[in-house]
Amino acid sequence: MRQTLERIWPHVKRWWKWWIDTDNRWLSVPCTIAALLVLLVLVKSVQGIAYNFTRECKIYKLGYPIEEARVLAATLSDAQADTLIAHQEHDTIAIPVIQARYFIADNFDRYLAYHKKDTTGAPLDVIVSFVNVGYDQDRLEVAAPCDTSKGHLMLVNGRHYLDENYKPDSLATFSMDYCYENQKAQPIVVDAFMALQQACKKQTDAQLMVNSAYRSYQQQIGTYKRNPKGYAAQAGSSEHQTGFAIDVTSRQHPMRWPFDKSEEGVWMREHCHEYGFILRYPERQSRIFGFAYEPWHLRYVGKEVAKRIHDEDITFDEYYAYYIEGPHAKPLSR
Repeated sequence: MRQTLERIWPHVKRWWKWWIDTDNRWLSVPCTIAALLVLLVLVKSVQGIAYNFTRECKIYKLGYPIEEARVLAATLSDAQADTLIAHQEHDTIAIPVIQARYFIADNFDRYLAYHKKDTTGAPLDVIVSFVNVGYDQDRLEVAAPCDTSKGHLMLVNGRHYLDENYKPDSLATFSMDYCYENQKAQPIVVDAFMALQQACKKQTDAQLMVNSAYRSYQQQIGTYKRNPKGYAAQAGSSEHQTGFAIDVTSRQHPMRWPFDKSEEGVWMREHCHEYGFILRYPERQSRIFGFAYEPWHLRYVGKEVAKRIHDEDITFDEYYAYYIEGPHAKPLSR
């Protein structure tokens, strides 16, 4: 509109000067009013024509209420809006997904695509989580090297892999009061587990023990072969290679399965975040991503991050996608 007025205004001023210079000054007021009305009609007509070419109008014509069309037009990038418009249909999750707690704008197209092909009736939060962590994409196509520069916040899974030569810069050995056999982990993990074990013993009288900690790439090959599918990661995709993961049991319940229901197992699940650990593969992740529930597998991420993951009831994969990789996110200190 501003550009239109800038083009018209010089002509209006010339017309007005000509009219004032004539002997028809008595007609100046009504003629000026008439001219302004004509100008207003012209401007409104131009605006109406221009609006038909806006993203808001195009989205509105897909069947979205005008309020939703405005929100979508203001939130989406040009490319995302073009994709939405190209669908030529009203997608019922377009607005809800934008308002979702862990919405990432760059993933908007993928949310809609996954929702369109989903046949399970997955709720919105599951769709957002599934897409954010990349499980809507083919693993072999998107797999990339793990960013080891993230230190204790590095993400290792089937889509973020470690090189066979990767080894932690330093490893400390657990004393036999804290493990069943010779086990090593990052020094900060050893110290954190010692504090965790001592607190658990005071409150439950049970003694937590490390059953497995650091494993090299070659050791993981053997572990993968010995375990049922879903209970061990392939070499390069195991957190144990980072030195930040430990498998925990207790002297009172040395077998894994009873540990889940034991007093110390429940205590560890509820309090491990206070010492910088998270339950890496909770039941929620098993339901969403298809990983086996491992109530004994702890991952060290630092107290601040562990508290956020615990308080928001999300997985480390989701935290990484939203708070570390997300375009507006900032990783927290340990």
